[in-house]
Amino acid sequence: MLLKIPTQKNINIIDSIMGSGKTSWAIQFMNEAPTYQKFIYITPFKGEVERVLLSVDRDFKQPQTDHENNTKLDDIKRLIANGENIVSTHSLFRSIDSEVIDLLDMENYTLILDEVMDVIKQEDISKDDLKMLTENEVIEVDNKGVVHWKQSEYKKGYFERLRNLANSGNLMMYEDENKEPVAVYWTFPIDTFKCFEEIYILTYMFDGQIQRAYFDLFGQKYIYKSVVKEGTEYKLAPYVSFRNEERSHLKELINIYYLSPKDKKDMNKMGNKHNYFSVADLKKKVKSKDTKKVIKDNTYNFYYNKRNVLTDEVMWTTFKEFKDHLTPRGLKEHFVSVNARATNEFQHKSTCIYLANIYMNPLTKHFFNKQGVEVNVELFALSELLQWLFRSRVRTGQHINVYIPSLRMRTLLEQYLDNQI
Repeated sequence: MLLKIPTQKNINIIDSIMGSGKTSWAIQFMNEAPTYQKFIYITPFKGEVERVLLSVDRDFKQPQTDHENNTKLDDIKRLIANGENIVSTHSLFRSIDSEVIDLLDMENYTLILDEVMDVIKQEDISKDDLKMLTENEVIEVDNKGVVHWKQSEYKKGYFERLRNLANSGNLMMYEDENKEPVAVYWTFPIDTFKCFEEIYILTYMFDGQIQRAYFDLFGQKYIYKSVVKEGTEYKLAPYVSFRNEERSHLKELINIYYLSPKDKKDMNKMGNKHNYFSVADLKKKVKSKDTKKVIKDNTYNFYYNKRNVLTDEVMWTTFKEFKDHLTPRGLKEHFVSVNARATNEFQHKSTCIYLANIYMNPLTKHFFNKQGVEVNVELFALSELLQWLFRSRVRTGQHINVYIPSLRMRTLLEQYLDNQI
């Protein structure tokens, strides 16, 4: 008798530019699906959870806590066991455990993942601690980089979380060329993606995303598709790479600030080195009262004098840890997270101020490279910038004005608009 070997689940990457109708297609797809088809829809924000609840003509449930101290994780298990259609957020989905995976494996769910999610995270543990645990044979690393916990008598203490992650099979080690431990990473359990009948991931520039590297790391196959609108209907179509897009309309819509002859000062000069406005650079800049003043004065000057717009039309960002240091005058209530995506909440914004320079964690890059997986750090940075910009009204085909003092990030946007990327 031949054993039945599980087939690769279909992972469909719906890779189309923001505003092209990916979420609208997903809503239409769920509305038109037969009633027996069950869905789990995962989105970054609670606001988009509400959109699904209101827009999809089937009974969706979202996990809740209750007065008996049952958590949302407890509730999602109950909902899966009952075969309910479920809508929830990335944060809850990232916390699923082996029991959830077992339950999913017993059901026939279709997963729709709105935007890529954080599937890998460096754990906060020093190299010295890792070396001590390795040398004392508390942990062991196999040839795939997976960390195994060897001390079964260890019950409770400082390394309890590390032990639990290792025992779950979701902990991987990055070692240097001398086989010395450098860092360990939690990885989202890959078996989760093997439990669904069909998977749809709605995103843009998947090639530049960490989740693409994560799929490659675990040998997951995926296919690319695009979304097109025909009349009032949204349809999946053969993939058109972002590299082959026609972007002349975007170049007309996105007005980037540059020094003009009538300007008394160049407000871009404060970002004219490659690493300026990175996390490391801003840690130094915010220590200086005068430097912070220059940054805040330039941003205020851009929206108030150069663009002369009301504050409600402005969105600005920086890394979260520098928000309070760099908030421009009048814009305290108009901060939009630097990693914002998959929300229409800010699509009335006409003026965008981007005080950030995105770099992938170099250890994360080396970790993937050591496993034979290439990551494109420039494409990663560009995709993060585009996701943020497309929270504004440019997603609805309207003009926006953009101030990006970081030379590196501004150059990436210029190259994108000129179809050089």
